[in-house]
Amino acid sequence: MRISTSTIYQTGGSNISDLQFGLNKTQQQIAAGRRVLTPEDDPIASARALVISQSDSLNTQFATNRQAAKNNLSIAESTLSNVTDTLHNIKALIVQAGNGSYNDTDRGFIAQQLQGNLDQLFGQANATDGVGNYLFSGFNTTTAPYTKTAGSAVYNGDQGQRFIQADTSRQIPLSSPGIDIFQNIRTSAGQFNVQSNPSNVGTAVATAAINTPTSANLTGNNYEVAFDNLGTSFTVTNKTTGNVVVPLTPYVSGATVTFDGIDLNVTNAGGPPVAAPGPNDKFSVQPGNQNIFETVTDIINALNTPAGTAAAKKDLTAALTQGNNNIDKSLNNVLTVRAQLGTSLKEIDDLDSEGDAKGVAFKQDLSSLLDLDYAKAITELNQQQTTLQAAQQSFVKTSGLSLFDYIR
Repeated sequence: MRISTSTIYQTGGSNISDLQFGLNKTQQQIAAGRRVLTPEDDPIASARALVISQSDSLNTQFATNRQAAKNNLSIAESTLSNVTDTLHNIKALIVQAGNGSYNDTDRGFIAQQLQGNLDQLFGQANATDGVGNYLFSGFNTTTAPYTKTAGSAVYNGDQGQRFIQADTSRQIPLSSPGIDIFQNIRTSAGQFNVQSNPSNVGTAVATAAINTPTSANLTGNNYEVAFDNLGTSFTVTNKTTGNVVVPLTPYVSGATVTFDGIDLNVTNAGGPPVAAPGPNDKFSVQPGNQNIFETVTDIINALNTPAGTAAAKKDLTAALTQGNNNIDKSLNNVLTVRAQLGTSLKEIDDLDSEGDAKGVAFKQDLSSLLDLDYAKAITELNQQQTTLQAAQQSFVKTSGLSLFDYIR
């Protein structure tokens, strides 16, 4: 077969160009340290590497989320630790106030200290995460959870609980809403906690229930039912605000009196010769869910009330006992939430260890798919250089052949 001179030039040039391209590509791989520079180099490895890279990026984002959650949870736990200390201080002051040798002035000093602790509780309940987001307001992170009112506090947040995605199939709760920490302190299995005063001499029994048509008027405050010195009439006072909500009203056994969304019923449970109720008998009516701020406020009010008589001292003892019990229940609430936060922090540590292991595995997989074997690449580079040099030299000699060289 006859091969033309132009064919020799075209074929030789094309082969040399291919060899130069391969050499250049090997040099690029060595410079980048990567075997796969474009998907065409290894389509299967490129597709697999894309999936692994996406998984690695997601794992990195989860690690960022976990760090944010850890910061938030640590601040919340530290805040609730301070709340725990404050409640312990309040308990100590309640015990101190029960000292029988203290007079009204001494108890007034304790009430001032309790007021300081109450202010601390407000500050702790309205704590932020350091960047302006409130910890205990549910989804309403830009709204302060609590606002002071006369004798209590109003919750401005919601009951939502925020979560953050900490892993593919795990969401970590960031905090509990304030209503679950500082409110919802169960003091009774029923709707209301109704108790007789220790100084009562009569046999009447008081009960309370929600009046459904007027339930919107519920205040969540504490009330006191007080009979006159004959035991024939009574008044109802909102102990939280000090307002009389039911003026002096004749007592009728079993009759229902409605106020602030509450149906009150006082029934004669005894008979002659003991009157039912007795002179100056009293009953306390509290919501079944107590508010920690209201509890402390009631204790302060009790300590600021003169207790010069035997009956007044019994009232004070009853108020301190009830307040101490409510503080215990508040502590249980706070400690329960702290335990949940601690569990979440421990889980984040475990997820961090798992995420680190995943990150190492992902990078190892990417390395095995994309990284360059330098020994193999350099050997190939030397081979390509030798081949290219041989091709160039052979082309020079081949292209130089001509019949005209033999013409003299």
